[in-house]
Amino acid sequence: MLINLYILSLVLGAVLLVIALFFSDRRMDADDQTRAHDDTTRPSQFGQLDGVTGGDYVVRTVRSRRFWTFAVSFFGMTGLVLDGLDVMSPLVAFLVAAAVGGVGGAGASAAVRIGSS
Repeated sequence: MLINLYILSLVLGAVLLVIALFFSDRRMDADDQTRAHDDTTRPSQFGQLDGVTGGDYVVRTVRSRRFWTFAVSFFGMTGLVLDGLDVMSPLVAFLVAAAVGGVGGAGASAAVRIGSS
């Protein structure tokens, strides 16, 4: 039963990625609405998330379309591999897939945010 959920989320992640790549003509992400570096007198440091503090970073990450695209994709891919190949029990595979999806989505969102600052 969970195999269908993993396949659905993998397909949904692929559809979201295609939409983001080909059909988005302007920047429409929650973390793109505010500039990452509002203070122009202070130079940006490489590898630092400018203007984003603890709670603000989490909220902006969860509201980001980029986060959900990669989180859903990684969740589906990990769950399909772990549960489909019977590497783990279905419950453990679901929990691991959810964790990998969350970390993968947050990592992809942070990597793009750092790269664009």
